[in-house]
Amino acid sequence: MKLYINNQNGSAILIALSLITMLTMIGMFAVNSAITDVDLAFNKLHADESFYIAEAGAKQAIFELQQDENWRVGFTDVKFGDGLFTVTVIDSSIDAALVDTMIILSDATTPNAQANIEITLYPEPFNPFIYSMFGDDSVMVKNSFVTDSYNSDSGSYAATSVDSSGDIGSNGNIMVDNGAYVGGDVISSLTGGTDVHPGAIVTGDIADDIPEVDLPPIPEEEFLWAEANNTAPAGLSGSYSYDMITGELATNGDLVLADGVYYFESIELKNNASITLEPGASVTIYVRDTTYLKNGGDINAGGDPTDFLIVSQGPLMLMNSGEIYATLYTPESTADLKNSGDFYGSIIAEDIICHNSANFHYDRDLANFSKDEWFIITEVGWREL
Repeated sequence: MKLYINNQNGSAILIALSLITMLTMIGMFAVNSAITDVDLAFNKLHADESFYIAEAGAKQAIFELQQDENWRVGFTDVKFGDGLFTVTVIDSSIDAALVDTMIILSDATTPNAQANIEITLYPEPFNPFIYSMFGDDSVMVKNSFVTDSYNSDSGSYAATSVDSSGDIGSNGNIMVDNGAYVGGDVISSLTGGTDVHPGAIVTGDIADDIPEVDLPPIPEEEFLWAEANNTAPAGLSGSYSYDMITGELATNGDLVLADGVYYFESIELKNNASITLEPGASVTIYVRDTTYLKNGGDINAGGDPTDFLIVSQGPLMLMNSGEIYATLYTPESTADLKNSGDFYGSIIAEDIICHNSANFHYDRDLANFSKDEWFIITEVGWREL
């Protein structure tokens, strides 16, 4: 005799219990996964924070090196955000194999993480004088202004001048107005930055797509060094007035400079005055304020522009038939050439204004000219330790 049981209540309970168990396990897994994600996010957040603090320390060190190539002191436990960074600079004095290369080691700690990065740097020579004139913000040429080029390394202006390579460049706006003649290119890094009047002549290219040019300001330390090593007044002779207290230099005659580095607050060449160099001399002049040449005043007339470098924080004003053979670097001020002034060399300024028959003759020999003290720090390697 067979017995059949039709009551399945017990099976339903077992199925319910199984489902509850599965849901509980799924819930526990989800909770564990969420906790893991939170932990990972927490660790990532603090790891990133430490990394960015280490990077900030390294960037600060690079800035200091750009201001002073001899800076090596580093940083110790500098507070930044919720953490601290410590930076060490390693060069050839520590590791002879580095030669000119430097290594920045930046270590950062936060309450919950730490990071270490290493950046390899190389100081590349900085040569700004690859244009006849370059204005960081703007260049304006008008009213019969002329540019061309020559090569002082190969001969005189008359023997080597050509209507090319007298290039005008800018990171901003360039306006070439009616009557101007540019024997070279007109090129800007600002889209739409070139404005050439139909009545002007440009023998080269007109473009607004060049890479932006970095024009670092002259570090204050370099001006202080020049002031401390000033060749004036011992290197001055001829006709001049020089105030040792104010640093102001003026002449209404012929001032002669010996070889060396000079520091002046301002320079003024009065009517028909001139500055010449002793035979074989090479001069670098640091000027805090204005360099003013007027009414026939000449500087280094007929000389080599590479022998006369003016590094200035203030403006240059050349007017009324003044003649100057020099290179000028004033990236934070203005150069104003007008009224038949002739400039042989190259000018780098924040703003350049040239008008009223001023003539500019770029010396192609300046393409490779640079000061030993001028360099750009370039990152050539990076890694996280």
